Amino acid sequence: MSELYTVTAEEGRLRFLPRTDAALEQAVLDESPLPGCEFVSRLGDPGLLHCVVFRHEQKPGGVFVVEDDNGLLFAAVAETNLAYAMALGRLGKMISYARYSADIFAENMLDDDD
Repeated sequence: MSELYTVTAEEGRLRFLPRTDAALEQAVLDESPLPGCEFVSRLGDPGLLHCVVFRHEQKPGGVFVVEDDNGLLFAAVAETNLAYAMALGRLGKMISYARYSADIFAENMLDDDD
């Protein structure tokens, strides 16, 4: 796996702390259903950068799996609803900016510099 984190919300900020979780790591690598989680959404563009969002079924929080066109970048587990909501906002913004930047770059590549 590339990276695995626990996301916490402390003093209004997100912290990504290294995490060890063999079962989650294997499920993410195998692209299997995540144990105890349900799929919520896919943010972004699978050909560029995207985030698959899962919610814990029986407890607060959820899991974010971030990938690009080369594969898995990282997975992050939020164990509280506050951390989940803040991470969803932060990752959503990051993914949107990546798409927007790629679109601007593509448009500028089409412009004639004359």
